[in-house]
Amino acid sequence: MSGRLFTWWRAKNLGPRAAVLGAGAMAFLAQAASPATRPPIDVFLLAGQSNMAGADAVVEEPPGFVSTAADRLTLFTCAPVAEGARSPRYYPWGELRGHRSTGDQLVHGPEIGFARRLHESGVGPIAIVKVWANFPREVSAWPWREGGELFTPWMEFVEERLAELRTRGFEPRVRGFIWHQGIDDAIHATLGARYGDNLRALILALRRRQAAVDTPFVLARSVNSPIARRITGAGPDDPMAVVRRTQFALNTTIPHVSCIGLDDLPNVNQHHFSAESQLVIGRRLGEAYLAMTAVKREGPHAR
Repeated sequence: MSGRLFTWWRAKNLGPRAAVLGAGAMAFLAQAASPATRPPIDVFLLAGQSNMAGADAVVEEPPGFVSTAADRLTLFTCAPVAEGARSPRYYPWGELRGHRSTGDQLVHGPEIGFARRLHESGVGPIAIVKVWANFPREVSAWPWREGGELFTPWMEFVEERLAELRTRGFEPRVRGFIWHQGIDDAIHATLGARYGDNLRALILALRRRQAAVDTPFVLARSVNSPIARRITGAGPDDPMAVVRRTQFALNTTIPHVSCIGLDDLPNVNQHHFSAESQLVIGRRLGEAYLAMTAVKREGPHAR
């Protein structure tokens, strides 16, 4: 594609959003947008609460975010789910380079390590759609349930982003779900006891609406949150313990589910993780996905 034609294509297909795309992602998009072909792209839906957002996972300056080939080839978009694309924290399609979740500091969640691990195994380029939300103790029903206050805007956000990929010449295929959520349920207490049933119903709903019955669902086991334990108890049968026990046992009641552990990683600010730990979390999520899909591992950096 000539420089003049590429400039025209970029303006036509991306408009003002072109500024957020790096050279690697731009070149990949330009190539994929040829009217003669509609190449597939594997999409992963990431969702959860503050640890999925990357709260307190601050990218330190210096050195700042150090981009890799995997980051430049991954298409990424994110937003707090309730506001979606209307949020000032909405990150339109661009390459992986961190984002802002609650303040002005650059942070990232597990998406970076996840994309890098898949890239090492020859999976990609991929696209990631990430959302996050917390919910208050006053809710009467699980907001992430199908038709719930968080589920509905989440699915709307996903469909909008998938439509954008189609407009740009791709055929998106949802290949996996990555989940990091559960502390809110433990703080709520009543919902903690229903966590297993609620999450099973969510997995089935996501597969039915977005993918296939055997699409992998990988979750990170929630931190043994000191906040939850102060509010709803710290015993072996208290809500936080029930949620964590349920998460690790979920694969025994529903197929193609895997749960990774995080208890060996240090926390910052109660139950959050540093940017360095988020890289490890993402890699573990990627390892679990690869194990379920029998993708041949390549490269020296297995967990």
